Amino acid sequence: MDMEGEEDPIYEAERLIEKGDYPEALNVLGNLSLPEAYILRSKAYIEMGKSEEAIRELKEGINRFPYAHYMYYELALLYFNHNDLVNALDEVNNALSILPYSYDYNKLKARILFEMQEYEQAFDVLTYVIKMKPDDVESRLLRAQCFYLTGKFLDALKEINRALEYNNKDETLHTLKGKIYLETHFYKLALSEFKISVSIRPTAENYYLLAFSEYMTGECGNAISDSEKALSLDPNNNVIREFYESLRNMCGQK
Repeated sequence: MDMEGEEDPIYEAERLIEKGDYPEALNVLGNLSLPEAYILRSKAYIEMGKSEEAIRELKEGINRFPYAHYMYYELALLYFNHNDLVNALDEVNNALSILPYSYDYNKLKARILFEMQEYEQAFDVLTYVIKMKPDDVESRLLRAQCFYLTGKFLDALKEINRALEYNNKDETLHTLKGKIYLETHFYKLALSEFKISVSIRPTAENYYLLAFSEYMTGECGNAISDSEKALSLDPNNNVIREFYESLRNMCGQK
């Protein structure tokens, strides 16, 4: 058969979605019944703000192709992004029942469990994820947060330090490390971490945490200066404003 001049509809739809021409992508796909077509129609609907249609497409595709594990994953991801954690967990478990050793599926399951505040279960899944990919800094950070939120500060520090071996420029790692030092009253160590955080990403929160550490180590002038920077970045933040005003009173400034 002469295919000259014809394009694969899957490839063409992908190209159109990348360009942002979602209606035309749907038009090209038509009623094509392939797993990839259902996923692409779902993605087009998501970009058009039509989440119900996106869910419908994936469910229909799953009914037609019940062993297409990646469609369960796409549906789980869609539910997760809409904060429907129960359905997200159900669908990623469906994907894992077909392909239990998938790195991506297990990582998504860990993220869902973390958001559900099931930290012990999330930790167990993350342990498996990290075994598959030891340099996964994001998963190591998530596991460190599981430790932190359950009061296991030393374990959290160990995990952060391992993650920093792979990426010492990750601001979130330094910020969490600083918070742990604050919790355990190692204020000078916290100060060092927040200085790094601010140098990488000068946010209101990081300046506020830096200012608090400076106050706790007796650096009132620096604390006031950095709390002013925090307030300038987030002038409507009442916590920062109250801290700044308290600092001025405690440090003898009017």
